[in-house]
Amino acid sequence: MKMHRNMWVLALGVALLPLALARATAESRGVRGEDSMLAAETEAADSTVGGFAAHYGISQSLARTIYDHAIERGVEPALLFGLIAMESSFNPRARGTGGAVGLMQIKPSTARIYDRRVTAEQLMRPEVNVRLGIRHLLREVEYFGNNWTLGLLAYNMGRTALKRALARGHLPRNSYAIRILAHCEGACS
Repeated sequence: MKMHRNMWVLALGVALLPLALARATAESRGVRGEDSMLAAETEAADSTVGGFAAHYGISQSLARTIYDHAIERGVEPALLFGLIAMESSFNPRARGTGGAVGLMQIKPSTARIYDRRVTAEQLMRPEVNVRLGIRHLLREVEYFGNNWTLGLLAYNMGRTALKRALARGHLPRNSYAIRILAHCEGACS
């Protein structure tokens, strides 16, 4: 379906509204120029982090850690929040049946691909778990030609299992990737 230019402009305006409001607020406080832009971006990010914290019922600190890592690595924050909600319900000390631990449910053996010295205990620290989990997710997405659906499925079931299923001509029918992508509400590509 084609989106008419006017609708697209309206959608863009709505998306930029929090930034514009934050900039106007900063300027009303006497902050001008580049400083007002930085203040506006910071205020808009704080508002977004607060929205994620409220939506998922988590602390501002945890939401900030997840958001900052997502932005730093170029991952849509809504996707990362959705993945973590699905994997661990935001429990940094979660332990899976297959030995996966932490927010993003990473196996220590997988985490050691990216950091040889990491321990299972360290993976329970949100900063460590999210940093290594994003690296692993992006590796899977890249392996599957930047296809987020296949990357998420590989993250969930393992690359080898997914490749076997695809070789048999089957796309796994679990709704893992669909449920995570649903958190994006059109923001994820």
